[in-house]
Amino acid sequence: MNWLTSRCAPLVAFAALALTGCDTGTALNVDLPDTTGISTQYLDLPVTSGTVRLAPVQSLKTDRFLIGRLDDNVAGQTEARAYFNLFNGAVADSLPSKFTAPVMDSVVMVLGFDKVNGATTPVQYDVYQLPNPLDDRQVYDASTTTPVGAPLGLNLTSRLDRTQVQIVTAAVAATAANPAVPAVTTIAPDPTVRLILQRTTASAGQPAVPSAFFTNFFQKLQQPGFTQAQFDALLKGIAITPSAGHNGNILSFGQNGLPRIIVYFHSTGATNNVLKHFYGIYFGPVSSYLASGTSTASDPRYYTQITNALPPALQALATRPGFVASGDLNNTSYAQEGTGLGTRITFTGLTALAAKPGLTINRAELRVPVKPFSNALFTNPARLYALEVNTANEVLQRIVNYTSVDRVVQADGTLQIGAGNPAYSVLFDGTSSQPYYSIPVTTYMQAYLTNKLDSTPDALVLAPSLRSYGNLSLNPLSLDRAAIDAAKITLRIYYSQR
Repeated sequence: MNWLTSRCAPLVAFAALALTGCDTGTALNVDLPDTTGISTQYLDLPVTSGTVRLAPVQSLKTDRFLIGRLDDNVAGQTEARAYFNLFNGAVADSLPSKFTAPVMDSVVMVLGFDKVNGATTPVQYDVYQLPNPLDDRQVYDASTTTPVGAPLGLNLTSRLDRTQVQIVTAAVAATAANPAVPAVTTIAPDPTVRLILQRTTASAGQPAVPSAFFTNFFQKLQQPGFTQAQFDALLKGIAITPSAGHNGNILSFGQNGLPRIIVYFHSTGATNNVLKHFYGIYFGPVSSYLASGTSTASDPRYYTQITNALPPALQALATRPGFVASGDLNNTSYAQEGTGLGTRITFTGLTALAAKPGLTINRAELRVPVKPFSNALFTNPARLYALEVNTANEVLQRIVNYTSVDRVVQADGTLQIGAGNPAYSVLFDGTSSQPYYSIPVTTYMQAYLTNKLDSTPDALVLAPSLRSYGNLSLNPLSLDRAAIDAAKITLRIYYSQR
């Protein structure tokens, strides 16, 4: 064999192998593994949509409570009132009975807010006693009405632009080698509502605020051995409502400091020095501030009542089966926390898709665009979920571990007839594209198309919160609202066939 033949022999062998590799298994009447044809495609299926109203709205022991009244051109007039049981949070050494000749100076309600829906004009609230405490055995939600008793204060006002001095760098004391360094401070916002319930004497241009109730209350506090039972007999609970003249905003409380009523008083010591003290009464989500952890079991009961005077365009939602088509609202639908507004969607085109032989859903998502510049009054919700409903817009139920739970679309890769793993989407707010939510529904659509759900729902409702009862991380309460570009809602499905 000459050098040319020896060099070409490997090339000839390789070419022969390449030519035989062109024969498919099918051509030889044998299907080799993973050689059958698979086509991957996707569909953008439109949905029919409209606005509905889910009820009831959970507001018992949520992460926040709301107070105020506000008009807007979508939901009409919304009013929020808050009701509370109270907690005698003062330690024994702070009771007036422990001090010499105590004298009450003032009683102030302090509420730290974290959001203002509406104008930042001063608030005007009424505070009432409750004739009876909130019942531990009763279910309270946003539609529950609770009677109130005698007022503790009417037309109480507070501005929202308070400021406070914050220390940036602490002061450093002088040493033998270095002089003292003063503290560095800055002026920061103080988002706090302060309502004066009682003031004994006028001072600094502020008038006295008499209160027969707190005068008697302070006298009782001076009795030795004051207990929670005695406290409950004096003050069974409180309600905070917007005054008749308040109509500019609704504030969110509970995530910026401990809600409390503070009784300020002073005593005269043996040396005739004036000693200042305070006695605290707490309410709302107190466990987050008074103890470690986030357990709410020890929190006194509280809830927010939310009412709506619906505008004409949404009057059909006064009853639960009501439905307002997106086309009647300029191709817009809504999803709002607090009011129960949700976007109902009905799938189209799934019958033809389910009939395709060898169908596998590779990926599916509900893409829900939000109309730009629609969140001037209310922030877009942080999340969007999908709940299964019937024709009357009632959320369907399933039994899980002997407990009835809402039928919520579950996350991809989890059992769709289970609970505890809800599918959801955050808001994708790209600077160059329209904001949108994208809820992953791959596993759900596979179960839907193969009849592996409890039953086929009549529709899904897109809502910004779930009724999970007892888990504050899943039970936010706000008025966040999304104005959804309903004409662009699509169900995008990537699928394959064998």
